[in-house]
Amino acid sequence: MQERVLHKSVAVLQVEDPHVIEEIRAVLDLDEYVMAQMSDTQLVIDPKRVKELSDLLNAKGLRPLIRKG
Repeated sequence: MQERVLHKSVAVLQVEDPHVIEEIRAVLDLDEYVMAQMSDTQLVIDPKRVKELSDLLNAKGLRPLIRKG
């Protein structure tokens, strides 16, 4: 059984379909923003670069929903 770990101030790029991440990777190099991959639909993003990534996604016509919790 996997142990759950709680983190604060984590930015996650989450998609419904794992193919969406590949579609994003086709138009944008995500490697410099991704710190880890939690699943095939969730990537941990460098929290210091969320705004930059969001701006790039918007420029490519992708509209990220940003929620602060």
